[in-house]
Amino acid sequence: MITMNDKKVLKDSLVVGFAMFAVFFGAGNLVFPPQIGLVSGAKVIPAAIGLALSGILFPMLAVVAVGNTGTKIQDITSHVHAKLHVLCMVVGVMAVTFGTIPRCGGVAYEIGLMGILPELPPISKWIFLLIFFGIAFLIASSKSSVMDNIGKFITPALLICLLIIVVLTIINPLGRPSGGVTDSPFTNAFLTAINTGDVGTGIVCAGIFITTLNAKGYKPGREQKKILFRVIAVAFVLLFVIYAGLCYLGATGTKYFAPDTENTVLLVGLVRRLAGYGGIVVLSLAIIFACFTTAAGMIATAADWINMLSKDKIPYRIAALALSIAIMLVASTGVSFIIRLSGPLFNFLFPMYMTLTVLGVCKKLIPNDGVWKGSILMALVFGLYRAYSVAVTNGLISLRISAIDNLVAAIPLAESGFPWLVPAIVGGIAGGILWKALGKESIVDEMDRMLAEDEQNAAV
Repeated sequence: MITMNDKKVLKDSLVVGFAMFAVFFGAGNLVFPPQIGLVSGAKVIPAAIGLALSGILFPMLAVVAVGNTGTKIQDITSHVHAKLHVLCMVVGVMAVTFGTIPRCGGVAYEIGLMGILPELPPISKWIFLLIFFGIAFLIASSKSSVMDNIGKFITPALLICLLIIVVLTIINPLGRPSGGVTDSPFTNAFLTAINTGDVGTGIVCAGIFITTLNAKGYKPGREQKKILFRVIAVAFVLLFVIYAGLCYLGATGTKYFAPDTENTVLLVGLVRRLAGYGGIVVLSLAIIFACFTTAAGMIATAADWINMLSKDKIPYRIAALALSIAIMLVASTGVSFIIRLSGPLFNFLFPMYMTLTVLGVCKKLIPNDGVWKGSILMALVFGLYRAYSVAVTNGLISLRISAIDNLVAAIPLAESGFPWLVPAIVGGIAGGILWKALGKESIVDEMDRMLAEDEQNAAV
């Protein structure tokens, strides 16, 4: 028999799961699955599996990693240093202020609105951004209900638009998946998806998801971990259906588009061939909704961080309002400039967030805090190199030190885009051995403390 509590758990799992799907599914994630499908062609199934592992499972595991250590980013970074979360927050706020959220607004206007109405006057950009970020602020202004609002009201509209495209792809495909130019579709999809940076989104936004579950009455500890698993399962299924459908759409278009077709041009071209102008309208709406949900979720997270960094001196709502205004001004500069400016920040954080995810998920297998410290130190060093390299490429820095480039290029997996992976593993091993040799004790993180309290209460 289904009880009222079962109904509540199901409802909360669906609402928060829908919100998690929407926050992870930004507009950038709309454009890369068709490109993966196009280059994979007839081998689209292994490509979809690779995409699911690194583009969906890894970001979900980042949320699990934070949940395994506590309820917020301070808890997962506490094994490394008590103040590491401050660095993560400061750089993270800069990244979302000058990168993620302005790009959402810019893409929503340049590809979303102008996809429907291409002849709009220049003033329309300011009007659209004012409305876009004004509504995003209203949604984000209530920290405990932001995910409810996204999950109940915005995500269904986004899902309907995306499912229309996916269903049309299945019942009226452009053709049979054929051709393909990559010999390793699984590996290509895996590497392409992992470099989208959604693992960072998982680390960054985990706290706001957990806050939402707290507000719904799920106590931190075992109860919260169970509901979090259900939420992640809902988001995973939704993301897989949409990603796999878009990947298949790309695979059916190999006769019409060259493998090197630019991502946005490819997506628009595929949908136009599939459903004409009506399809473009649906796609444009999907882009606007996808950008909006990510923007609202990120504003809520960044405002929460500013509130914590200021030790409650800057109220959450004031921080959200100030961010929304600043982000709107940055968004007005255009998508290309935003990507050029924010690239170094994202590349600095990426190795650390990936390493934190692995350590957090595998926490029970980590022998001591020395492993955390050694691996994160190496991740930070190589994060600095990635940031410097991207800054040079983007023209933000003119000095190029070829000796460092040559040294990094000699590291295993550097050619695949992961020069930090082997050093992080070596650093973790060395740190663990040194920590044990010095006889130091590891800290008890927030989740371990809460689980211990649960056991004591159960015993009583």
